[in-house]
Amino acid sequence: MRNPMFRHLVFAILSIISFNNAYACLDDKAIVQLKVNEEAHLISRNVATMTDAIEDKLLSVQVKQLDDTCGVTITYRLPDEDIAEANKLLDSNPAKRIMLAGQGYVLPTQSTLIANAGVNLNPLSIKHQDILQSADLGRNRASVELLYATLAQTRAVIIPNTKNTEPWPMSLMDQEKSLCESLYTSDSNQSACTCKADAISKKVSPRQLRYIKYLQNDPYSSTTSALAIYRDLSEQVNFECKLIKR
Repeated sequence: MRNPMFRHLVFAILSIISFNNAYACLDDKAIVQLKVNEEAHLISRNVATMTDAIEDKLLSVQVKQLDDTCGVTITYRLPDEDIAEANKLLDSNPAKRIMLAGQGYVLPTQSTLIANAGVNLNPLSIKHQDILQSADLGRNRASVELLYATLAQTRAVIIPNTKNTEPWPMSLMDQEKSLCESLYTSDSNQSACTCKADAISKKVSPRQLRYIKYLQNDPYSSTTSALAIYRDLSEQVNFECKLIKR
């Protein structure tokens, strides 16, 4: 006959395991996936400077479970230098800072941004109410995006008389030649678009070009000096390569 004490011990252990499983809402795999999801959200915003900051590990995301609940704490860590640079730029344009603040966009002033958020389990995601801009996480997301959108305006600037030393990948050369061919033609230079792509690559780094392309799609950046300098360079190269608009 089995020992009754043994049966009670087994029952107690199983009860404890069942209790813990019932309240362990998020496992380590889920926490890692939530971190991946948060980084993917930031990258999906298509702010070139922000994507580069994540790839360079200058902007980091940390996710931790909030006690034993289906909630997490999401922490963004930002470089102090980026915060100072972006705030300096907006300080020179107080009207724009006021306009953005009126729309609920404020630059971060500290390098650590923390927010708690609830989690849906199926599918694994942050609860909708916590990604709204009225919530802590939503505000942090908007603040970080504004930071790197602002930095694009300074980091896209082409300094006159400087040369780019970073070779363009062939895929980028082909992409720019195809874009040129869709917009321009030439009556006297069969290699005019190759000429243009080659000339621009000698002045603009691949990252700068991504920042310029981002600014070209940003309605608030249409008059920035970065775009003005690039437009002047592009027009000069068009003349030298004998390109005319289609």
